[in-house]
Amino acid sequence: MHIHMTAAAFLLSAMAASAQSGIVTLQGLQDTSRPLLIFAPSPTDTQLEIQLRTLRENAAGVAERDLVVIAVPYQSPSPTQATLTDDGATAARRRFRVAPGDFTVILIGKDGGEKLRSGRPLRFDTLRETIDAMPMRQEEIRQKSARPQ
Repeated sequence: MHIHMTAAAFLLSAMAASAQSGIVTLQGLQDTSRPLLIFAPSPTDTQLEIQLRTLRENAAGVAERDLVVIAVPYQSPSPTQATLTDDGATAARRRFRVAPGDFTVILIGKDGGEKLRSGRPLRFDTLRETIDAMPMRQEEIRQKSARPQ
């Protein structure tokens, strides 16, 4: 099934799935956010569209888990609110060994380490289960439940 979204729809869907906006760095997000890097051959890649739609549909869960969605289409502007500079995108492709024509989703933990990688769009259940099993997320859940309501 091919999904067609305009650039404006991309932006709107990404806005709902990303608390950060503007140019970000992976180092700058460390300790506060969990970057979700979506590498794609182009900003109109079908798999990118599917992944962004899944994240938009689960925007509350994305926000609750401090996910920052960053699309990294090859040599094209990012369709997400949080973006990397051209140099940052090139460095990320090199660091995570993602070829320009590949679609790859990589979840980065708050510690800056790679936690999950997929060559196809991830279901939100997979992201949620992976993140919720992380020790830092477990501590966040404990702290949230200990706060007076």
